[in-house]
Amino acid sequence: MGLDLEYIDGQTPLDEEEKEGLLIPTIATHGELDEFEQQNIEQAVQWTLGRSFKPELVFTEDFVRTVHKRMYADVWGLGR
Repeated sequence: MGLDLEYIDGQTPLDEEEKEGLLIPTIATHGELDEFEQQNIEQAVQWTLGRSFKPELVFTEDFVRTVHKRMYADVWGLGR
């Protein structure tokens, strides 16, 4: 008979494997992770809104990688 823990949405703790690569060691739950990622994504959106991109640039792997890095680089270390 073990503990039957029930978590409110977002309170589910991250396990050690899920924490690998996190740059913010205080993140402990999925909800906290979602908040930090959302903030980083919003910063990336602001970056894109302040610029004009040519279609031939937008559809390149390098551009997609740049946007992805801007979306997650403040939360996750390289390699994620």
